[in-house]
Amino acid sequence: MNKSSQEIATVNTEAKQGTQRKEITLTRRITYLATFIAASLALKLVGQVFQTLSFKFTLVYVPWIISAIVMGPLCGMTVALSTDLLGTFMMGGVPNPILAFSCALFGLITGYVFMIPKLNPKIKLLIATVIVIPVCTFGVWSIGMATYYGGKTIFGWMATRIPQAVVVALNSVAVAFMFPLMRKLGLME
Repeated sequence: MNKSSQEIATVNTEAKQGTQRKEITLTRRITYLATFIAASLALKLVGQVFQTLSFKFTLVYVPWIISAIVMGPLCGMTVALSTDLLGTFMMGGVPNPILAFSCALFGLITGYVFMIPKLNPKIKLLIATVIVIPVCTFGVWSIGMATYYGGKTIFGWMATRIPQAVVVALNSVAVAFMFPLMRKLGLME
């Protein structure tokens, strides 16, 4: 075998390995996405036990936040949106598109905040939480409830969401405590 045929064989082997790496990356991405959605759905269903009309103690936000950190804004959005839609169907309900948008926005905002370079992850988490609470938990959610269910004004619905804002903040704190483990697993820098 002359030198030129060895070089061609090496290039072809590298090309095949490169293709395999892309497939593995895509497979891992799909696996993470499915895992985060499944975890979110399980936590959403468990949260149904601990709820009143406007307050639900849940840890569903933990996988939403982690998916946005690990896989970015679009995957964070996908996990949050899928959780809301699938969870609503599983409980025999009809999805409220404005509430679904609120969930999607939660994952999207969190993911974009974590794209800010050279900023401590705990500061990023704080910024994301400070944005999603007024925008998603109070704002868009209240608009969705007032539009679809009435009974109160948007501000009336906002007032009922104060305990839920505390739940979102507690979920963010739980994620902050997971940062060392996430670094150790190579899920974040």
